Amino acid sequence: MNKLNNTENLKNKLENLKIEDEKNKYIFRANLRYMISSSIFFMVIAFIAAYSLYKGIIGAEKLTIIRIAFIVIIFVYVIIASILLFEFKIVIENDEIVMKKVRIKMKNIESASLRIIRVGMGKADKFLEIITTDKKRIQMRMNISDELLFLKLIQNQIGEKLDI
Repeated sequence: MNKLNNTENLKNKLENLKIEDEKNKYIFRANLRYMISSSIFFMVIAFIAAYSLYKGIIGAEKLTIIRIAFIVIIFVYVIIASILLFEFKIVIENDEIVMKKVRIKMKNIESASLRIIRVGMGKADKFLEIITTDKKRIQMRMNISDELLFLKLIQNQIGEKLDI
């Protein structure tokens, strides 16, 4: 019932939102809460790996090739995941949605719907599911900074094809 109320609330906010000075280019990045929680996770993993390396260097634990390889893999994972997190962006420019290498022209959108999809065992999140005229299905996780403005810009372009 709570998710239904949130959807109705989102619909009302979307209807009432007016874009004052529309620009040609909008950039949406990951929202702050998502970035902080992910950063904490990466810091904890890096700390555990660093502590294990420290214990091996001072001689408290034996450093084996496998342990060193795991520590290196963990550090590489944390660095790559952090870079991807902080570089994440969705751009709306010239009636086109650009996300990394994916480009979607607004005129090629057959339908778009906001869905709540399970991401993990007990966690669900909002996704924008876009179906293009060539029947490609693209899902975008809505963990961006200003999702309401993002949805309003899409709604302005595709109209009734957006289902919330």
